[in-house]
Amino acid sequence: MEMKNKKILLLTLVHPDFLPPVYATGQVLRDHGLDVHILTFDSFVPAELDLGGNIVVETLGNHYSASLMDRMRLRTKFTNRAKELVDENPIAVITFCPFSFTCGLRIKKKIPLVYLVLEIADFILPVFFNSPLSNLRNLIALRNLHKANFVATPSIQRSAWLAGRCHLSFMPQTILNTAYLPEKEEVNDREAYKALVPEHFLGKKVILYTGAVNEEHCILELVRAFDLVNDEESALVITGIKDNEYCNRIRKVVEKSNSENRIKLLPYVTRAQMLSLQTNANIGVCLSKEYQYNVRTKMIAPNKVGEYLYKNLYILGLSSEYLKPLEMKGIASLSASNTPVELSKAIKKALTAVNRDDLKGNIRTFVKEYYCMQHQLKPLVYYLNEIISLNSA
Repeated sequence: MEMKNKKILLLTLVHPDFLPPVYATGQVLRDHGLDVHILTFDSFVPAELDLGGNIVVETLGNHYSASLMDRMRLRTKFTNRAKELVDENPIAVITFCPFSFTCGLRIKKKIPLVYLVLEIADFILPVFFNSPLSNLRNLIALRNLHKANFVATPSIQRSAWLAGRCHLSFMPQTILNTAYLPEKEEVNDREAYKALVPEHFLGKKVILYTGAVNEEHCILELVRAFDLVNDEESALVITGIKDNEYCNRIRKVVEKSNSENRIKLLPYVTRAQMLSLQTNANIGVCLSKEYQYNVRTKMIAPNKVGEYLYKNLYILGLSSEYLKPLEMKGIASLSASNTPVELSKAIKKALTAVNRDDLKGNIRTFVKEYYCMQHQLKPLVYYLNEIISLNSA
């Protein structure tokens, strides 16, 4: 069916700069003829990003560092603006988090509501008072999930867990966290890359981590493992370094490291800068821990893997059900544990693997044929076509 000139509304609390599947979803739906409106809050590091035509990104203020009262005011503003956009009769409202889903439930009227559950968020009573409002939203979202017209998660494990946790009569779809694949290959912004890294990094094999820097992502262990490898032809770049205790520990380890001159620590960078880093790197790091007692982490489905593979990067990760298929494809090196010694073994394997002449071609083929949002989003596109068909009958 023809989607041209029809509108669709995407709601997300976290700006798409830090939730890339939102951008990818919007771009795929735009390619199918829809006018896409993304409603969100401000980015940590706002910068212009060319998404192509027919996509509007509307931001409503600084939510990430606001006080409780200001956050509540901003969320009310968000809900009121979402109501106005629903009055424009989009064919569906797509939500990505408990906040946007509960907002969608309130404002959708008779419009179909889609919930792409990018984050698994359970209601856990023992930690309720750590963040009461977030925990209540999680509970409300779980109890009302059956009211969504279409539900998907970014891994088979999460879809199965959600079906059981919410006593669903259906299995949620699985739409992997992948990147949008444009028809034309993006131009390599080499100058932006040169402005971010020391000159002597050029020509080295670059190991890159872009994301949140904390214990859950094993960045301290990564730095120590890189030092153990002691490969003069490689360099390590880490973004997202902040002024906190964990990042200060990383800085101290780097200062004492024999590899200090081959490690670059950067703060959060703009999305355009991050993409330039990914384009010019060789290995993408994803060392998310899986805690069996923590629902949010025991079924990882990282955004970064899709972005790294889109940029033809070889993956360095911790062994997990999500990443094992990539290892079997020969495009990932997985460490048995997060100890520096084990990680150093995986780094050595990765540094050897990127020498293969056929590696980038194999990654590109895998992404084009399977691991891109154009392929992954097909169940949602089929569903939206069904809606249009029914409305036209």
